[in-house]
Order: sequence, then structure tokens, then C-alpha cells
Amino acid sequence: MRQRGFTLIELLIVVAIIAILAGIAIPNLLEAQARSKIARAKSDMRTLAAALESYFSDNQAYPDFIDVETGGAYQLRALTTPVAHITTIPVDPFLPLVPESLLPLRRSFRYTSYPIVPDRATVWSLASNGPDLLADTRGVYRGWSPGLFFGGDPYLTDWVLYDPTNGTVSRGDLFRASDYIPE
Repeated sequence: MRQRGFTLIELLIVVAIIAILAGIAIPNLLEAQARSKIARAKSDMRTLAAALESYFSDNQAYPDFIDVETGGAYQLRALTTPVAHITTIPVDPFLPLVPESLLPLRRSFRYTSYPIVPDRATVWSLASNGPDLLADTRGVYRGWSPGLFFGGDPYLTDWVLYDPTNGTVSRGDLFRASDYIPE
């Protein structure tokens, strides 16, 4: 009587097929995760934009921007207290990969308002590091100018916006401002 079972060759073929399927599925899963984080960040920045405009209508100014080192996110707490323009400040899904001790107050998107004069801010900006996890938009946003994002700005010449056509994990930041919303 012959014993029933699988031969070693048959088992190796099954393992190879499973490995090929995993090799196809895992990159697609990672791509979907990145697209999901991008959509979440854009949605959260839209929500924060609405809260900033609500704050402005109540106070005739945007929240102050003080500390460049923390990315200004600490100043967004003004949106939750004493009047709740937003219930909680959303967390940036693309926080930089640095120890928590170096960014004690950075939990949300980078926020700036300009000019840096208390109660006189006329524009605001929000930025996320994007899928590359690097800050490609640096400094204070002074209002839209083509040179800011395409070179030639007198203050900052290396602001790069995220573009999904360059690949999901490409260079550039997600960005939104009171006077400039990239598509």
C-alpha cells in the first residue's frame, strides 16, 4: 500500500507561489497605507483650517506663532481653549523620526502665522513632513509667491511640495495656507 502525502517538490512549489503572491501584495498594502495617511493629513489640515478661520472670526487674529523650534504646533492649543473651535488638535501622521525629548511640544502639524506681531497675523500656514518624513518647507510662510515653491524666493529657496506623481514616498511636504491651497 502506497503512503499518501505531499512530496518535497510539491511543498516547495506551494511555498514559492505563496512567496510570489506576498511579494505582489505587500508593496500594494504599503502603498495603500501611505495614500491613507496622506488623505488623513489633508483632511486634518482642512479641519484645522476651518478652526483657524473660526478663531479669526471671534478674535480678529490668528493664534500667535512664537517658537520655531516646536514648529508652532504648541500655539494651536488656542483653538481648543477657552472657546472650542475644534475639540482636539489632530496628530500629524508624518511626525519626524526623532526622539520625543527633542520635540516635546510637537504633536500636530507645523503652524505659522505672519507677520509675527501679536494680534495682527494676516496669513497662516500648516505643513506636514509628508511621506518622506523630512521637513521640506522651512521657515515662516509670508504669503503666497510662485518663487516660494518653485525657486527664486528671496527668503527661502528650497520649499518643496509633495506631489504623488513622483511616487507615494517622494520628497515634499503637505501644505495648506490661508491664501494658498495646493491641489
